[in-house]
Amino acid sequence: MLDVRLSALKKAMQLEKEGMAFYETSRDKATSEIGRNMFEYLRKSEEGHMRRIREIYHSLEQSGNWPDSPPVEDDNEVIFKTIFSDAMIELKQQKTVNTDDIEALRQAAKFEKNGESFYAKRAEDVSDLFEKNFYTQLAHEEFHHLKAIQDSIQMLEDPQGFFADREHGTLAC
Repeated sequence: MLDVRLSALKKAMQLEKEGMAFYETSRDKATSEIGRNMFEYLRKSEEGHMRRIREIYHSLEQSGNWPDSPPVEDDNEVIFKTIFSDAMIELKQQKTVNTDDIEALRQAAKFEKNGESFYAKRAEDVSDLFEKNFYTQLAHEEFHHLKAIQDSIQMLEDPQGFFADREHGTLAC
């Protein structure tokens, strides 16, 4: 049982490591502030996941037991809200959007879907309540990352539609 748990956590760390590397590279290549900010938000989120997973891994390795209370998530909600509110200013000034940013966001969506699926499956497969809750929380966070990415894509492709959907009004771009 311990080997299965450690193996799953190793895979989780690898997923997060790959995501962090992709988001860092994408952030550095992004041509829009929206893209740079979103990729940095995602990179930091994955970094937080990696830290939490590593803490549990080391605890399991040392004690052989799942911790009584898994490490809590970092609060990136303020950063996330700022990305979208600041984006409106940039989009008013920008006439075209680099499709490379949108394509990188589409790739990011695939990463998040894979992570969400892995964590949700892992939550289904375990019986320990804290372990189940930990993987469920990670799946939930990955789902929200995916939603943020989808929102970013919509914002870049159709800013007026994006804001009209959320603000129930229109923008004069």
